[in-house]
Amino acid sequence: MPRIPWRRWLPNLLLIIGGLMLLWAALVTLKPFLISSQLGSGNYLLTSNKISLPLPQLSSIRTPEATPEDVFFSLVHNPYTPTPTPTPTPTPIPAGPVIRVVIPSIDVDRAVVPLRQYRDSTGQIQYDTNSLFATSSRLDLVGQTLTSGDPGGGGNIVLVGHNYNRGWYAWEGVFVSLDDLKPGDKIVLYTENGGKFKYYVKKVVQVPYLYKTAAELNKHLNYLGPTHDERVTMVTCGGPFGVWSARIYVVAK
Repeated sequence: MPRIPWRRWLPNLLLIIGGLMLLWAALVTLKPFLISSQLGSGNYLLTSNKISLPLPQLSSIRTPEATPEDVFFSLVHNPYTPTPTPTPTPTPIPAGPVIRVVIPSIDVDRAVVPLRQYRDSTGQIQYDTNSLFATSSRLDLVGQTLTSGDPGGGGNIVLVGHNYNRGWYAWEGVFVSLDDLKPGDKIVLYTENGGKFKYYVKKVVQVPYLYKTAAELNKHLNYLGPTHDERVTMVTCGGPFGVWSARIYVVAK
């Protein structure tokens, strides 16, 4: 194969490369002038020449009016609004006899039993309050008179208790501090059918019971008799120890 005469072509190659470099340098030098001439001829969009597009006026935008059908459904019912769940009405607890009394302010928490009656030697009906005394096997009890009302049923709920016991069993009775109660003190009664009823003291009074006259007895009947409103009346002996010449009444509503 014949050899290429590189030495003869080398000068021509160098001339071609040099010419290309001169052409590139000329283009770089003339580029700013070419750009400015194009800008001056208006072939490019300047910032100052930007077209201002008109915006629609708010007053020209029409708000859709509600149709009679829309108004009707907004007033009658919104099908997308959930219906609130009705609050269940609590079922009232039926009235029932008292089985327990709690009086926090004088530290009383005691069982309540029906207060039995008996006929005395003169033929008169008496309440058997002796059955409430403490024994060797239990504390003294509170009695609910048979003619009184029941919590939740209206009327006068009469509860009887001793202030002192006979014998040596729990010498102080359940109602020994009954006269220490003050208006606003709470009384809680629990009934045989699971009810819980709260009452608040309205009155504490001591009524004489010394001569047992008709006028004197009528004053006691004002507390022990039936009432139109529901209330609790608690009673115990009062006056000098052993004489018990008065009765202490506490009325709560």
